[in-house]
Amino acid sequence: MPLAVVRARRPPVRLPTDDSVAREVGLQKLLQSRICDLTLRVEDTLFDCLAQVTGELRAKGVSFIPGYYLGDDDFWTADRTTSVNVPWYLANALLWQLVNDHLFEYSRDEVLMYLRHETGHAVNYAFELWKRKDWTQTFGEFRRPYREVFSANPWSRDYVRYLHRAGMYHYAQKHPDEDFAETFAVWLDPGTRWRRRYRDWQVALAKLEYIDRIIDVEGVCRGTPPNQRIGSRVGYETIKETVADYLNIAHAVDPDLAEYRRDLLEIFPRRSERARSRQSALSAARFIQQHHRVIVDKIGAWIGKSNRRVIGRFLRQLQALCTYEHLVVPESERNDKLVDLTIVATWHVLDGIHRLSGE
Repeated sequence: MPLAVVRARRPPVRLPTDDSVAREVGLQKLLQSRICDLTLRVEDTLFDCLAQVTGELRAKGVSFIPGYYLGDDDFWTADRTTSVNVPWYLANALLWQLVNDHLFEYSRDEVLMYLRHETGHAVNYAFELWKRKDWTQTFGEFRRPYREVFSANPWSRDYVRYLHRAGMYHYAQKHPDEDFAETFAVWLDPGTRWRRRYRDWQVALAKLEYIDRIIDVEGVCRGTPPNQRIGSRVGYETIKETVADYLNIAHAVDPDLAEYRRDLLEIFPRRSERARSRQSALSAARFIQQHHRVIVDKIGAWIGKSNRRVIGRFLRQLQALCTYEHLVVPESERNDKLVDLTIVATWHVLDGIHRLSGE
């Protein structure tokens, strides 16, 4: 369902502030509702974020607005399509607060960063910039194999750092497509002061100046884009779980949670009290979210009789526990932690299917 970002804003539906009983009844009704049965609109902070990014595009002379829609977990743009998936649970203030309290935290600034990054992908695909010879000369071969796990040079000044602040360390080094999206996001964000920030980063600055030249000077992103392919989308209407089940806050307590918690504490360290206010390291919950798809794909391929939605629900249980325990992922150990996490997750999924523990 495309989001009409520029439409007249509808006032959000709010529960009565003077009636605690009505508030609780409304919340319980929401928690017990299946996500696919909800009627979600873009409201509150998400509306403001989308309007801000749209305004930034127009200020830069970009006439194209991606097809933002409320979909499944995480922000993503399907390969060479023009629509951007926005997590359904950010649609309004109540859902956003629920996910921040029980799954993992999203700040307004982080959402803006993810939107700018994914918008970079959509603009690249819509105007087929990746087909240009000078694009390849600047960012590399677009058709290079895409790998979820990659090795980065933490000292390189050839790449901008944008989602770095959200824990996506050195993400521009993952693939030329990600390099472009990260560079575009820095260029689009009016608060980055990129000419000053990257003045001593010769290669990264050249990439920023390339985007500035082709979009601002040459105007290649004005008018109707040659590619308007929507591609496959996974809207929130496909999610059959209730809100409570999705966020793992149902009243029934899973007896396996204590075992999951022990395993997670062996894999991930806790964030120190002093560091919690600074968000200095990537949360383990966000780390699991970032690798959600690849873990589900691997486990689903390895284990017969496994169900992708069941695996996804299990991973969200792990995310909730990581949030509760304030677990983090040291930057230098991301690859090792992914291996450990995948091994533990595979065991528990197998145990859930075949009861290997013998209980």
